[in-house]
Amino acid sequence: MIKKSVLIYGEYSGYGKSLADGFKQLGYKSEVFSFSGDGFKKINSGITLPEKNKIQRYISIIKLIPTFLKFKNIIIINPEFVSRKNLGFLILSIFKLTRKRIILMACGDDTPFIKYGLENIIPNWPYSDIPLPQKDYFLKEKDIFTNNLIASLAFKIIPVMYDYRVSWEQTKFKNKLTKTIPLACDGELQPIKKTKDKIVIMHGINRIDFKGTKVVKSALNEIEKKYPNDVEIIYPEHLPLTEYLEIMKRVDIAIDQTKGNSYGMNAIYSMFSGHVVLAPANDLFLNDINLQDSPIVKIKNTKESIVNSLSLLIEAKNMLDDKKKASQEYAVNVHSPVKIAEKIEHYLI
Repeated sequence: MIKKSVLIYGEYSGYGKSLADGFKQLGYKSEVFSFSGDGFKKINSGITLPEKNKIQRYISIIKLIPTFLKFKNIIIINPEFVSRKNLGFLILSIFKLTRKRIILMACGDDTPFIKYGLENIIPNWPYSDIPLPQKDYFLKEKDIFTNNLIASLAFKIIPVMYDYRVSWEQTKFKNKLTKTIPLACDGELQPIKKTKDKIVIMHGINRIDFKGTKVVKSALNEIEKKYPNDVEIIYPEHLPLTEYLEIMKRVDIAIDQTKGNSYGMNAIYSMFSGHVVLAPANDLFLNDINLQDSPIVKIKNTKESIVNSLSLLIEAKNMLDDKKKASQEYAVNVHSPVKIAEKIEHYLI
């Protein structure tokens, strides 16, 4: 019997590694191809491409093609990973010629997310009040070409959250779009830290404007003044994933982000670690994945929203340990790698 196999092409914040873990639990041969371990996060994701000059990079990718071809299914995390600078046209052509089943994830910034965000179609779009990272961000001709090429070759396009589903629904590829399948996370359940006299509140610093960090810091400054003897605030910044997860062990409350309609991988790792998490997680998000409610404390992109939510938690600190337990149960039920892999498996060969 030929073993089922799937290659995860690209890595974002441990999501690729988590998907591979889920498929392995289902009996698949599964690996992640990561171009750099997702930058400073240094995620150990399996097949990696060392940082080299352009020519060496091309040679390294070409040498890996026989390894890629050992897999029957290819899950591409984002069109960026098959862009021209990554020999995307060559790689996609080979995948198509060798009849690989290609699945594209709608995950992270891409052409539809930027285009339809600018057209005010995505509620609470993170870039609505800040400049884009660069001119014509994901809207250059080469970006649009890459996006359309991979979408045309993909068997299905799977959104990981409401924001990406809405943007891809506006495209000519909407017939390939599946229901939203949430992010997978391979976080390990940690012993729940008993809440002590000082509540430790964390906000990880990463993509400051996109995540709403200025608003979060302003709110936390007020909380420190309001409860000087009751809280400790920490801001881990640009840490490798392993170090970040170690810091999480002393945290009670984590603020993920204030923008968008959902939450990211950091929030899910926090829930596995037993934190009470603050994030948008609004009704658009809940309805999209058929949930009635979640233990995530819902916040908006305002200082007042965060201060009010934290104040309620601090003043009812005897309830925090129960809320931490609810966070862990939710993370296991909604984001466990094997459960997510089972949902994606329907579209594989």
